[in-house]
Amino acid sequence: MDERPTRITCDIDFQKPGKQLSYLRLVHSDNRHAFGVVPVPIAVIANGDGPTVFLAAGNHGDEYEGQVLLQGLVRSLQPAQLRGCLIIMPALNYPAVLAGSRVSPLDHENFNRAFPGDPDGSPTFALSHFVETVILAKCSAAIDLHSGGRSAVYLPCVYLHGGGGKALLQRKIAAARAFGAPYTVVARATSDNRSLSAACDRRGILMVATELAGGGTVTPSVLQLGRTGLRRLLHHLGIFAGEGPRDDFAATRLIAPLGAKSSVMAPTEGLFEPYHDVGETVKEGDVAGVVHPVAELDRPSLELHFAHGGIVSVRRAPTLVARGDYLMQVAVEIDEATLYA
Repeated sequence: MDERPTRITCDIDFQKPGKQLSYLRLVHSDNRHAFGVVPVPIAVIANGDGPTVFLAAGNHGDEYEGQVLLQGLVRSLQPAQLRGCLIIMPALNYPAVLAGSRVSPLDHENFNRAFPGDPDGSPTFALSHFVETVILAKCSAAIDLHSGGRSAVYLPCVYLHGGGGKALLQRKIAAARAFGAPYTVVARATSDNRSLSAACDRRGILMVATELAGGGTVTPSVLQLGRTGLRRLLHHLGIFAGEGPRDDFAATRLIAPLGAKSSVMAPTEGLFEPYHDVGETVKEGDVAGVVHPVAELDRPSLELHFAHGGIVSVRRAPTLVARGDYLMQVAVEIDEATLYA
């Protein structure tokens, strides 16, 4: 592990019971500020003995579902409801959140591709280093709430990094079942070792992520799914005092993404008209949609076909597309036993 000291400071006392609301102070100098800090919001709510769990949203700034959920949780949750400690960062990538952007406008880096970070690096790498070496070092579990942002709409699901070994993966799947989303994606070959999920794997920390729809907005039904699932998961992790909620959710279906071989890619720029939405089952050869060339009216629209059957798990949100854009992705249902083979 990187033992170099962080340049981020924080006045939170992580051992103190009660509710503390403050900021991480990331020193930064650029054209706008000759000297100053990037104030990244953080809340710590603690009461007695129990697990320490990290809750994050805004890893990508244009993914709003998790941000709304954690903003509400910070305001509503009281220490007496807990047995343990919650570390909550609802605007984890604060510069990107303010900009409504997937990446930070300060250095144009993707926070979820910046781990294990660099304390002497640009803001994104300095912050990811703090999260991995200071915050995760205190935690037994973490929850990272994602969605498709402005660029995509995901099938609402729990999203698990498939690494960390069999025992940790079994704990992840048990936690996903507690969350109770209709689907749980288990990503293996498509996983990235620079993500927050991979950082948790390196430390043996239970990590549950989500993909809660997207499209650059929020919907009541998905927020309710996330709100209920989050409370069920926190009960499962043992951090909520009292009895847990009723187990009245249908069993989650485990699916695996197929990566590039199942993705429908735009062969040219134009307007994409989808023929299917997330959650629909398709067969190999089915028409995924058409791309209408914008300027060449004498050019026919291009039919795009699925190369693999399965469940549509991701759909591009913006209609205007360019060559190389992924427009749809397909996942297939799997049996839990195959993950351990």
